[in-house]
Formats: sequence, C-alpha cells, structure tokens
Amino acid sequence: MAQAHEDERRSPRSKVFLSAVLEWAGQSLPVILRDLSEHGALIEMTDPIPAESEVLFCRKDLRVRGQIAWVRGKTAGISFGRPLKSEVVLRHINRPAPRTVDEGMHRRPGVATRAMSAEEQRWFNDMTRQPASKKRSR
Repeated sequence: MAQAHEDERRSPRSKVFLSAVLEWAGQSLPVILRDLSEHGALIEMTDPIPAESEVLFCRKDLRVRGQIAWVRGKTAGISFGRPLKSEVVLRHINRPAPRTVDEGMHRRPGVATRAMSAEEQRWFNDMTRQPASKKRSR
C-alpha cells in the first residue's frame, strides 16, 4: 500500500520534543515523543522494537495501548488502539509561556498621551531642528 501523505492523515499532528515511555515485552523503554495526534505518535528510540509489536504508550498520566505501525532506523510510528480526544492531546503538548514585554523598551514617545521625559524631549528637539544652512532668511 502506498504511504499516506501528510494531508491525508486522519488527524492533525502536533510537533513536540518530550520524553515518554513504551512498555513492551515486560520492559519499560524511554523514548522521545516527536509528534502526537489523536490516532498515533512519532517516537525516537535507542533500541528498536519490531513493527506490529503491541505496546503501551505512557506520557505523564496518559496511558494508551497501540501497535508499532512502522520502524525506520531509530524512529517509529505508533497507531493507537483507540483515538484520543483532542483535549487529551492538547493537555500533553507543552505550550511556550507567554513572554513578558518590558513596556519601557518598546514604547514610542508619547507626544499627546503623556508628557515626554527630558530624554524624549531632547530627542524630539534634535530631530525637528533644521540646520542653519536650510533656514530661510527673511
């Protein structure tokens, strides 16, 4: 069967770089989770697991049974036995914390909204002052 293209997948995948564990044949194998969707996951592993092996995928409080769908070198795809709810997938994806912005660094001089500081006033005066050679004589 031909390999499915990204746009033919059953559910969108979220790119991640997280630790997880596979339980297989009585062993716990640490893996790196590279992407996660409602129907499966892409993992990196140090010890290969044969394709079609039954596994238990574990990430924090998530535990879902699945099967190794394919193996290519150190990467493998897991097909989950039951689809995850989208809110479960989202709970296991780390979102970056919002960056705090130093308002003092990114503000424009307030000409009409507040009084300018002495430094802003000096900057404004320097920018609006015409050189003596450009002044018109009367």
